[in-house]
Amino acid sequence: MAVGDKCELPATAAYWLCDEPQPGLVLVEFVDALGRPHWLIDKCAIFGADLLPTSTYPRPTGIRCAIEEINGEIATISPWWTISRRGIPFAFDVRLDVLIPVTTDWH
Repeated sequence: MAVGDKCELPATAAYWLCDEPQPGLVLVEFVDALGRPHWLIDKCAIFGADLLPTSTYPRPTGIRCAIEEINGEIATISPWWTISRRGIPFAFDVRLDVLIPVTTDWH
């Protein structure tokens, strides 16, 4: 894998939060390269698995990302749907070996 590649970061959909807005919101968690937990909340359709209010949680899912930088065994990734705020990129450092290559278009 290389800088600019699309990938998926394995994660866990922990909770269905609410049905509004359509589609509903889900809380997804993952661990970064240093073992620190992170949580993302967004519409269920953003994540890589079929997530429904009637699904059993927690359940596996994925966070679609792009590789921004690689430093040895660590990749800096940014979720594909995010934008930077105040010039600060929304990015995470994760282990390169956990990323799954993605070859399909996300649009």
